[in-house]
Amino acid sequence: MGLAFKSGGMLLGPIVMLIIALMNFHCQHLLIRACIKITDKEPVEVLPSFAETVQYTFEDSKSKWLQKHSKSLAIWTDVFLILAEYGFCVVYFIFVSRHLGEILADYGWDPGYRVIVAIILIPMLLSSFLGSLKLLMPVSLTANVIMWIGIVLILYFSSIDLPPITDRDLVPYADRLPLFFGIVLFAFEGIPFIIPLRMEMKNPDSFTSRWGILNITMIIVISLFLLVGFFAYWQWGDEVQGSAFLNMPESEPLSQATKILVSIGIMLSYALHMYISFEIAYPRFHQKWGPFKHPSLIIYIYRTVAVLITYAVANISSKLGTFISLVGALTGAILALLLPAVLELVSLYGQLTYYVIIKDVFIIVVAIITAIAGTILSVIDIVKDYTEENEEK
Repeated sequence: MGLAFKSGGMLLGPIVMLIIALMNFHCQHLLIRACIKITDKEPVEVLPSFAETVQYTFEDSKSKWLQKHSKSLAIWTDVFLILAEYGFCVVYFIFVSRHLGEILADYGWDPGYRVIVAIILIPMLLSSFLGSLKLLMPVSLTANVIMWIGIVLILYFSSIDLPPITDRDLVPYADRLPLFFGIVLFAFEGIPFIIPLRMEMKNPDSFTSRWGILNITMIIVISLFLLVGFFAYWQWGDEVQGSAFLNMPESEPLSQATKILVSIGIMLSYALHMYISFEIAYPRFHQKWGPFKHPSLIIYIYRTVAVLITYAVANISSKLGTFISLVGALTGAILALLLPAVLELVSLYGQLTYYVIIKDVFIIVVAIITAIAGTILSVIDIVKDYTEENEEK
């Protein structure tokens, strides 16, 4: 978030981030409404996924084109969901490698970024074999506790001996705004979890009520992101990195312990995101190529290949911020903004008000611009970083 504020500025950054957060928040409610509308129409109880919500909404639309292509659009929704989860896994590879690299350098050993990526490949691969939510839930809980400790510590380090706030840019250069949007969308890219979480609740209606879990959680998350981003950029300015933990004092024991803790937390989170992508992709893989003579072996091979893909992409560049922006721009804009707004326009066709049309068209335009501009700029930065790193060798 500190890097986001560097791209967004101390004045414009919080304002635009709050607007994006509220848009994202609103779109989460739109997705839930579309899901509820489907369940209310069905004579038997159904629990549609994100992709199924897209498919069934388009099947019920007045547009023949949407009806005809509803299944293919659902498949593309799953593709973007898988890309998002793989993107998180790539970012986690880079995150852990960068932090462990700094710790090892403090003790006089600098094996290089790609060597560290190769070292952590083994624990990342083994963690992906945890194919049960029963096993992953304690892992995820541990990761969350660790990350909360990390957030408290980063707020502590970023608020010590702050420089004059006038030393920081209030508004950004215009060409950095798409990267800002990408990073912020990456941070708020929790929309794939919204439908499953609601369905698992004992009282699903309370999930989106005024004082329900979704609203309270988003208020806390938005507040934390604003605090961390604001203070990280205020403290480290143009030196702020893709992870503010990388800006913490290198030789201080508390700083090193924090980096180790958050690295463990992120490594534990990797398994959960790999599990989600597997649950989306493998049924389609099995439907097309199965049944298999040795199903367990195929599952292990499939998981191994998936991990190796994220490992290979992580080797392209060690720049954390550009990959975060790429994932946010490419998948976050589509999943978190564009699709929910389109679903509302389709489901309310014939009952649309001017307010709803203007609002949803605005969200769609922002999503498209962010997806195109953010992706192009992020790819350019990644190619530039990759070229520079190889020239240095």
